Amino acid sequence: MTYAEAVSYVHSRLVFGSRPGLASMKRITSLLGDPQRGMRFLHVAGTNGKGSVSTMLAAMLTADGQKTGLYTSPFVLDFRERLQIDGRMIPKAAFAALIDRIKPLVERLDGEGCVVTEFELITAAAFLWFKEEKCDAVVLEVGLGGRFDATNIIEAPVCSVITHIDLDHTRVLGDTYAAIAGEKAGILKPGCPAVVYPDQHPEALAVIEETAASLGCPLILPPPAVVKASGLSGSAFVWQGQNYRVAMPGAHQIKNAVTALAAAEVVGLPPAAVKKGLCATLPARQEVLSHTPLVLLDGAHNPDGVAALAKTLSVFCPEPPTLILGMLADKDYERAVAELAPLCASVITLRVPNPRTLTPGALAAAVRPYCPDVRVAHSYKQALAWAEERRGPLVVAGSLYLAAAIRPHLLRWVQNRF
Repeated sequence: MTYAEAVSYVHSRLVFGSRPGLASMKRITSLLGDPQRGMRFLHVAGTNGKGSVSTMLAAMLTADGQKTGLYTSPFVLDFRERLQIDGRMIPKAAFAALIDRIKPLVERLDGEGCVVTEFELITAAAFLWFKEEKCDAVVLEVGLGGRFDATNIIEAPVCSVITHIDLDHTRVLGDTYAAIAGEKAGILKPGCPAVVYPDQHPEALAVIEETAASLGCPLILPPPAVVKASGLSGSAFVWQGQNYRVAMPGAHQIKNAVTALAAAEVVGLPPAAVKKGLCATLPARQEVLSHTPLVLLDGAHNPDGVAALAKTLSVFCPEPPTLILGMLADKDYERAVAELAPLCASVITLRVPNPRTLTPGALAAAVRPYCPDVRVAHSYKQALAWAEERRGPLVVAGSLYLAAAIRPHLLRWVQNRF
């Protein structure tokens, strides 16, 4: 099996969607010899910040000399971003070999009426790779929710982490903070320490505290940081009497960093490794591609992410920017538009490369009451040409699917323009 064939086979399992329950995951891992058993996990759930916190923690562990697996989703640039060891993506040949081994087992389970979904297949492959590569530790990011997520078949983690909880995936997880928190708190295991993002909604925090108490989990709510300086190149802050710097911009990234720091204390990581890990970055998370003029790419797509982006633009954008915006129809695009469009000089709407896309025309209609200078683009080239006409700062946001697709075009545009 080639790498392309392996990825195609994995995606073919998407037709089965997402199914609640861990029965299928337990069956496939059992057939693989339960590779997840005996590994040291840091398990990370939450609505926003999971990717940032997981990346920081993995970088800290690697800097400490530990062979560290990182399982994360979604990917932005390359499918193999989802499976990494010490910051390096899984080799294509290794991924193809894993799927080649697992495929007969998946088809055997199909015959028994036990369906293995796309995410379950990738998760099983990750467990097997990390185990066979003899990782010292694995940072394991939840895909959706927590309680019934495929990653939740692990036994006692070294530390559970719950990042910021917001109203997203409400059709699956519930439409209140309490309901969503209940799903996220499903990753807590009896007696295992848990770290919680320091600025949690009271309803969410109450559910997490109640769950932790019922399981005897030591619950760590990190104290806030004292910010010394903040900008588009990151922030300097003091926490627990120590000076730190986080490389990713935005006030929310300081809170993500504090969450990672508290988890690092649980694991017992040394200060030098911790500080190095905070320098980790991720594509399309308020990613600055140019400072003068500002070109910023962000996958903000839910209320929390949009609010963080709006705050960054309000504080650090030198003048109202042009915004290239594309959103999925099942996201709260009206709220996103209401927060972002008034900050912009002009808005260009685009189709997101996903079947769930909101049409650019419908998105433009939602934008118009807040920013009358709005145009519908039919290609990335056209959108960037119009942005060139307007000059000044440029922001691209609304969906990680859009961010992934437009990023190569945007990088070439920045390189040719500046």
